[in-house]
Amino acid sequence: MSVPSSNQDSSRRESVFFLAFFCGCLLFHGWAMGEGWSNRNLPGVEYRQAQTAISAYYIRQNHDFSPAYPTPVLGKPWSIPMEFPLYQWTVVGVSDLTGLNLTKSGRLVSIACFYLCLPAVFLLLGRMGVVTGRRWLVLAVLVTSPFYLFYARAFLIETMALMFSLWFWVAFEETVETKNFRWLLVAMLAGSGAGLVKVTTFLLYLLPAGWWALRKLWQGRNDRRWRSDLVWMILAVALPFALTLWWLHFADGIRALNPSARFLLEANLRDITLGTWTTRFSPELWRLKWKIITEKLSWWPLLSSGMVVLLLLARQRRADIFRLLLWFSAVLVIFPVLYGWHEYYFNANGLLLLMALGLVLVGLAESGRPFWLVGLALVTVTGGQVCRYFDVYYEEQSRPSIGGDQLTNSLGKLTKPDEILLITGQDWNSMTPYYARRRALMIREDVEQNTAQLDAAFAALAGEKIGALVLGPATRGREDIIRRAAALGIDPRPIYRWRDVSVHLPLARRKEIIQTIIDTGIDGLVWESGVELPGNPLAGEWFDTADLSPRQREIFRQMRPQPVSFFSTFGPILDGSTGRLLFGAHPVTRLVFQLQAGKHTLRTQAWFAPAAYDESLAESQCTDGAEISVTLLGAGEERKTVFTRVLDPRHQTGDRGWQQIEVAFALEKSGKIELFVGPGPQGQDRRDWVSLGPVVITNH
Repeated sequence: MSVPSSNQDSSRRESVFFLAFFCGCLLFHGWAMGEGWSNRNLPGVEYRQAQTAISAYYIRQNHDFSPAYPTPVLGKPWSIPMEFPLYQWTVVGVSDLTGLNLTKSGRLVSIACFYLCLPAVFLLLGRMGVVTGRRWLVLAVLVTSPFYLFYARAFLIETMALMFSLWFWVAFEETVETKNFRWLLVAMLAGSGAGLVKVTTFLLYLLPAGWWALRKLWQGRNDRRWRSDLVWMILAVALPFALTLWWLHFADGIRALNPSARFLLEANLRDITLGTWTTRFSPELWRLKWKIITEKLSWWPLLSSGMVVLLLLARQRRADIFRLLLWFSAVLVIFPVLYGWHEYYFNANGLLLLMALGLVLVGLAESGRPFWLVGLALVTVTGGQVCRYFDVYYEEQSRPSIGGDQLTNSLGKLTKPDEILLITGQDWNSMTPYYARRRALMIREDVEQNTAQLDAAFAALAGEKIGALVLGPATRGREDIIRRAAALGIDPRPIYRWRDVSVHLPLARRKEIIQTIIDTGIDGLVWESGVELPGNPLAGEWFDTADLSPRQREIFRQMRPQPVSFFSTFGPILDGSTGRLLFGAHPVTRLVFQLQAGKHTLRTQAWFAPAAYDESLAESQCTDGAEISVTLLGAGEERKTVFTRVLDPRHQTGDRGWQQIEVAFALEKSGKIELFVGPGPQGQDRRDWVSLGPVVITNH
């Protein structure tokens, strides 16, 4: 029976609109992938991303592409493999090929894998009987999910495991139906990749493939087709199953070699990996999972509205949708703890929920309802998800960051690349060693007083250089751990604290390290009691810049031209702890510049450290502000102030953050000017932690 021309035109217009709409959604997804692209942090379960990232870092650093790859956070031996390192190897390869840093390369690989999921979903929808033009509805819902707008670019194995699993599902069904060896090869390779990269994701997608296989065998039971089908099914899964079992056994054996990694053995993780009947019905875990489903994968008003539409208007798609929802829910029961504790696990099954929501829209289109109603529903769902993305994830994803914090910044500067960190109070969170770019023995809380495990872990470090001992505030057996570290060259007296973390460094470099901290001015560090500080040799006197050593002149490297002389009550410093190089201009600071005759403009930025005006401080304990002025210096005592401004961030919120300073002036003949930073109106220099950005004086 031929289709009337008007219906063909309507179908064509519908297909073009849905395709164009999907392309718009895909462009938006691509834009979101670029937000915060250059940030060095890893937003979203940062501790887990850091674990993957530190493996990639040391794979490249050590040129170690063995299956027993390094994850140097639990001491020696450094390998504690959790997943086969195909993702990490790919990231290192992309980084070497493109010159991108590891963070960008990790994001690029994850994004590419996510986009390669889309054609697999497209083919699966075809197998569900969805016509080509309406498949774009489902893909539009998928790429606008707030969850995938955020996690599709995470430095995680998740999208690679999802990509392999989806293509295995497609190829498995095509292999059995077509008896085509090319599809068989795809099924074998994709299944192997899925099982090796992340077995829990592979197990999830064995559910729909297994259901389809059982139905296929049942349908062929009377004419013996099932025998041939069964052979092809076995061929498709034999290699993936064998490689997955091999990897699980191999990885467990490698982890067993590390005395600090025994808790990661498969037998010890069974209750966490597979859960218990108690955790399967835990109200707290279900509350956590429900929050992710209704607030991050999509949005509860959209999901509940989709259910209403399904029951009333899209009934012909109920079977497909309920199966997708069943498979989506099954892993929440099979792996109750993993999905309750770890939001990123929803990378695997979230796609099934979104496919179900998309099929509701397909069912609405198939119901013969007006096209405008389908279009309105599509815009509502995708628009609601985009709004949810901006509400939940956008700020975290786009916020500028250099990665790490003052603790990791200080450890990276004060220890050497071949030295090892000893860390307590952080479980085995890889963030500190990753951002410090150092290997570590992280001593978990249950090991802090376990003499046998500590003996084994420290014995394994024989011959290694220890760079720092980082002690959490609630460390048990503190004195014993300090004693063990001291035997390896660490100073038993801590040098500084960051927040509530105490840091011990090598005894042989104590004076050198203290001077380095003074010279670099790492913000947020607090000297421990008993630390004797040397006086700043550039403090409290006038100095000519020409008389300084090259190292001392580095303090002024962001000034053009450099001052010819200066005075600083406490001594000048250059601080990069905030991610920008800042000149410490604590009052009183005077910078004198020699300039030629003509018109000039001085440009800089001033910034007060927020701790200087913290609202929790009493008025008598915080800064009273600072005065910044520019003065032309004439012959003798002649002075002409051309600019002055008082910054008072405690009382004037407009003085907080970066303050632009631009001063235009003219010199009739060559001469000097002075940039002055002094105390506030009360003449006190308490907490006057003001810094300057680059100081540039241009001649017009």
